[in-house]
Amino acid sequence: MKPKVMVMSEKANTLVIALIITVTIITLISCSNSQIKTIHISAPPEATPLIQTLSDEYHILTEGLIQTSIRSSNSDAAFIDLCSGKTHIATSARPISNTEITQCSDSSIKVVELPLASVSTVLVTHSMNKQSPKCLSNEDLRNLWNGTSDQSLTLYRPESNSDFSKFLNSQLINNETSNSQKSLVTSASLVTDLINDIHGIGFLDYVTYSLVEEHLNPVGLQSYTDTCSMPNRSKVSEETYDVLNRTLFLYFRHDLLKKDYLSGFAEMTMSESSINIISNLGYTTLDSTVYAQNHILLDERTAGSRYIEKTQNTGGIK
Repeated sequence: MKPKVMVMSEKANTLVIALIITVTIITLISCSNSQIKTIHISAPPEATPLIQTLSDEYHILTEGLIQTSIRSSNSDAAFIDLCSGKTHIATSARPISNTEITQCSDSSIKVVELPLASVSTVLVTHSMNKQSPKCLSNEDLRNLWNGTSDQSLTLYRPESNSDFSKFLNSQLINNETSNSQKSLVTSASLVTDLINDIHGIGFLDYVTYSLVEEHLNPVGLQSYTDTCSMPNRSKVSEETYDVLNRTLFLYFRHDLLKKDYLSGFAEMTMSESSINIISNLGYTTLDSTVYAQNHILLDERTAGSRYIEKTQNTGGIK
């Protein structure tokens, strides 16, 4: 069952819970230290809008006593930062690996894993290109990604070390050799290139696409429930558009969760207001049972991973 996004019949209960969380966080932080604290976070680009918004909310909630420093990085680098003690939180677009758990352990660092949201994938073309495909099958997608497509379009691919590129490789790569490598371009500025090239085509996460959708057209993709699924905010929120979803995780340093300013942030990410933020930004909320389990893990300070090295299949965590 998906968590509901603020219905009127639950408004009173939601306000009471939010008030309790707010008062508790402010009281704990005020009692512990009046000095400004900084939470250091690493996050991949697809998660940055969500982490930044949650951080801003927490800054307001704590009356400016807590600020954040967010470093953009892929998940590999985020775990290196966390395991070396440089950051308090690693945001990841994949589950942590056994190797990374060991690296953290070698530095006497344990992690607490909290799945936060999922983000879907959109294939886009230029809005002025009237000859671009309206729908593509999974086989068409693989041909496009591998440069064996008969589409007369230039595919702009994310940088090879990005989480997005690695994920698409894991889902779409095949053993065929491209007949036209010139049709594949690795881009450090995907959005700009796609907006400027009428013959361009490329993959974006839905949150990024939603900010520039007036310039780009989505291509319908094959999903579990539809042969030509087109993305929109309602479908993404309800997870009826489930194409190439990835789950976003928060990994907290176990030893620092005893600090009120960090545990308070962790609690806030699971509040009703944060679930609304997730949905409003264009991410997909996870099942309510996942958030309930997160609360238990946080209350008990349970270290480790439930999802370690699990394959990121389409649809994300259920």
